[in-house]
Amino acid sequence: MVAPGFSSSLCFTLSMLLHLSCAYRVTPFKGVDIENPAVDVTPYPLAGVPGSKDVISCERVQVSGYSRLKLGSYANSFRVTLAPSVAIPERLHSKIQVCFHRNASLALCQCEKDEWKAIQKGGVWSSVMSPYEERYIDVKFVGRVSGSVSVAVEEDFQRWRLLFLGAGFILLLLAPIVSNWVPFYYSSLMAIGVFLLITILLFQGMKLLPTGRQECLVSYYKWISVLVNSILVNFGLSEEMHNPVSVFLLVGIVLTGAALGYWIVRKFVISKDGTVDVGVAQFVKRAMRIIATTSIFQSTLDAPLALGACVSCCTVCFLITSSKWLGSGLNSFSVVSSYKKDVWSEKKKKKEEEEEFLRLKR
Repeated sequence: MVAPGFSSSLCFTLSMLLHLSCAYRVTPFKGVDIENPAVDVTPYPLAGVPGSKDVISCERVQVSGYSRLKLGSYANSFRVTLAPSVAIPERLHSKIQVCFHRNASLALCQCEKDEWKAIQKGGVWSSVMSPYEERYIDVKFVGRVSGSVSVAVEEDFQRWRLLFLGAGFILLLLAPIVSNWVPFYYSSLMAIGVFLLITILLFQGMKLLPTGRQECLVSYYKWISVLVNSILVNFGLSEEMHNPVSVFLLVGIVLTGAALGYWIVRKFVISKDGTVDVGVAQFVKRAMRIIATTSIFQSTLDAPLALGACVSCCTVCFLITSSKWLGSGLNSFSVVSSYKKDVWSEKKKKKEEEEEFLRLKR
């Protein structure tokens, strides 16, 4: 038989626990998504905030995204904005702080000090997030600030991210082919040579001009015109020859840069048998794949989807490059390469025979 005193104390303890659970019941946070794009929240005072002597009011808003099965928003982004109400004076906007985080288990207004961002006077806080993730906005009023804030979310379509996805897939597909294609090295390095030569000439010309001018390119063009005119006058030619001389000067610069690129290809890229050096081809192929992977990861804000897209693109490219129809094309390409090797070896053998004949004749 239970003692009457123990029974009464047990009932009192249970009633106190029930009262405390009702008093400190966690209310669900308000949330925004595309179907419910805006919400007004009013932070409520918190008691006993450690490390703060001011009155702290806080509230949390949940921002929900789509399921990752909805791939139609792959290249999109969510723009989240927070604006104080007109009831809050502009001089108090700096006392409104925002923390944008992913930790659902974090206690209210317990972000790190460097994670809080203050709203400037008359400004609106905004941030960008992936349309497939879930985040939380903690709003904190420091001091005796009363009023509400409006949280809104809108979806932005970023078409340029699809271009990154397409460019990454094309680079992955062409990497093993282009890295062994001799005309690619000639065209690209000749273009780079022209660009480098023009850049060097511009840099050297800029040093002759006064600094701090916005129209430096125009001044450089005028300086070149004066230089050409002075050369024409020194040679006794009329100013009517200005345009032809300028055109030939430009053509000479382009040809010089192209010759520089051609020399680099012949010196460092092409091997003795007329094909691309194996080490250069491997480096270019890996560099193209790294650039392609980076481009694919820039095609979306969602890291898991970007990883899935990268794996899918790599798988598709592997299946395409290992298929029979492309295999036949690569075989024909290898036949051409082997034919070039045979021709080169025959020329080399013939040259050696001629040298041997001349040596014996002497």
